[in-house]
Amino acid sequence: MARPPSPSPDDSASRRQLGLKVRALRKRAGLTQERLAEQVKYHQTVISRLEQGYKLSPGVLEQVLPCLGATTAEQAELRSLNDANEPGRAKRDHELLKAGAPWFRPVLEREPAATRILSWTGERLKGLLQAESYMIAQFSEHDVHDIADAVADRAGRTVRAFTENPGCRYEFLISESAIERVVQCVTVNQYVAVDQLKHLLDLVDRNPNIDLRVVPYANRLHVSPDFTIMEFAEPEPTFGYSDLLRTLVTTDEGGLDLDHLRECWDRLHRSALTAEQTRAVLEKALHRHRLSP
Repeated sequence: MARPPSPSPDDSASRRQLGLKVRALRKRAGLTQERLAEQVKYHQTVISRLEQGYKLSPGVLEQVLPCLGATTAEQAELRSLNDANEPGRAKRDHELLKAGAPWFRPVLEREPAATRILSWTGERLKGLLQAESYMIAQFSEHDVHDIADAVADRAGRTVRAFTENPGCRYEFLISESAIERVVQCVTVNQYVAVDQLKHLLDLVDRNPNIDLRVVPYANRLHVSPDFTIMEFAEPEPTFGYSDLLRTLVTTDEGGLDLDHLRECWDRLHRSALTAEQTRAVLEKALHRHRLSP
């Protein structure tokens, strides 16, 4: 049985109330969502999510507050409403950590504070890039005992990454073979393949902080194992990991060579298609799959 949603009714009500008050103050200040977003260097969708009551990191409100012309009392009220979200977020994060593999828990703990994430994957799609239907198909193939809980955990991590940390820059490099596997794999039905390809296109369209590039077959004879590099604001050191190797990569003495991973990233990035070319590859794959018998 899947676990119930983390947020309590009070948590949801506080977020809605916070959003309404932010909207009122923005309008009082004579700002559009687009103009406010420009001032805080976020995308307009982040401001829209804040005003609609989506769960965002506390730092989003702190970035927005100076631009709203709010009084000291109004700022205190907004912060109080924002703080009311924390118990639900803490509960969700606790559940994610508890469900994660022991070696992966440091990744889940530190991921929300990252300012830039560089991720390479070869033959498969990373969890953060997966549509729900794709997750279910993957978990079924791996005989996961409770698929509903596994999907809920992964979806929770995705929301936390892309929605609650809008200031983080995500750069994904994926092999052309990962796209072909989605299109041609006989164990993936047409709905799953189409849904996953549309999901990748939609992710980029809705999240300007996500950069997705395809590394074509023709440009790489050999590729490194999957890896991810996470950067943070100083003085937090850079941190990374490999899903495939189940290994953490740090700057700690005796850790794996992070400089080598950066060299691998640079080579892969230079051989990747542009954002426009990548979109064309995804759209072509989607069209080709829709035409398949």
